[in-house]
Amino acid sequence: MNKSIILLVMIFLGPNLYANELWSVAELKTKIDQSSETLVLLDVRTVEEFDSGRIKNSINIPHELLLSNIELVSKYRDEQLVVYCHSGRRASLVIEVLEKHGFTNIVDIEGDILAWSQSNYPLVGKKVN
Repeated sequence: MNKSIILLVMIFLGPNLYANELWSVAELKTKIDQSSETLVLLDVRTVEEFDSGRIKNSINIPHELLLSNIELVSKYRDEQLVVYCHSGRRASLVIEVLEKHGFTNIVDIEGDILAWSQSNYPLVGKKVN
């Protein structure tokens, strides 16, 4: 009985159950400040959103472009890839596709750029609302 329940939970939660990490914006800020680790910060918002305010050293590949051409990030396959968008929906879609293509070292940010901005952490460009 218990095994059946666990199996059902795993089926409904899908591959994201154990595949990536979830960091708070405070954890991300600490990792960036320590700079002991190489992080690839992937902003999957639109170019306009990216230009309006982003985390320093982020690269921008809009989610629609990335979903149709995963090779755009193939050189980051072995890096720690931190994926964020405005609030999380687009980042989740991208993370799911990356996992299906064999990426394993992916970090999702709780609250995304909205939480980062609300925590008054630094942004390059205009402040995100």
